[in-house]
Amino acid sequence: MIKALIFDFDGTLSNRQKNAYEVFNDYFRKYYPEFSDIEYEALLQDMMLYDCNGSISVKIRMYPFMQKYGKNLPDDFLDVFVPYYTQHMFEFTELKKETREVLETLQGKYKLAIMSNGDSFSQHSKIKKVDIEKYFDVIVVSGDIGFHKPDKRIFEYVADKLGVKTDECLMVGDVFSSDILGAYNAGMPCAWMKTDPEKQADYYKGYVISDLRQLFDILDEVNNERTDN
Repeated sequence: MIKALIFDFDGTLSNRQKNAYEVFNDYFRKYYPEFSDIEYEALLQDMMLYDCNGSISVKIRMYPFMQKYGKNLPDDFLDVFVPYYTQHMFEFTELKKETREVLETLQGKYKLAIMSNGDSFSQHSKIKKVDIEKYFDVIVVSGDIGFHKPDKRIFEYVADKLGVKTDECLMVGDVFSSDILGAYNAGMPCAWMKTDPEKQADYYKGYVISDLRQLFDILDEVNNERTDN
């Protein structure tokens, strides 16, 4: 029986692609005033590729960008941009269109948690910005506790905070190597938010969603199966 849902934040509850595009656009335009609109759009699209959906550190993500576009950047670019990104990313945070509806439907029926990798300031600021704390029984950011997904300890920690066993939780996340792998290692059922239908994944046989509202059918299926057993 599923008693709790644990959500990743960036890219799962929030529209991280849009958030990242907006913060890059806000910052980089000043360095490339001579670019035409189409040239600047090409730069932003490259930046979104280098961004890797936020799954690696922002500093590492900047290296291929700097190799291609660095002649316009000051020598202290990394020292300035990385803290800017950390301090201002939250300002551009928006929820996915279905997020609030799904949380309102689930609240009271299941215990709910957010489990997010990242520094404490950035992640808590994002969550506060979109005003969803009221839906959750537990909010855990890796920067608060010193270990992060896919370390199974953070999954066990959140389940313990919720007062349930790991196999009574459903993990919902978009980054396979942190959300799904970590849930698997913790013995936690999971639903992979896979928004690119062309992305190949031959070795994963679990639940896949592209919209949070698909969770309703998964929960009915999982709970019915466990009741039958």
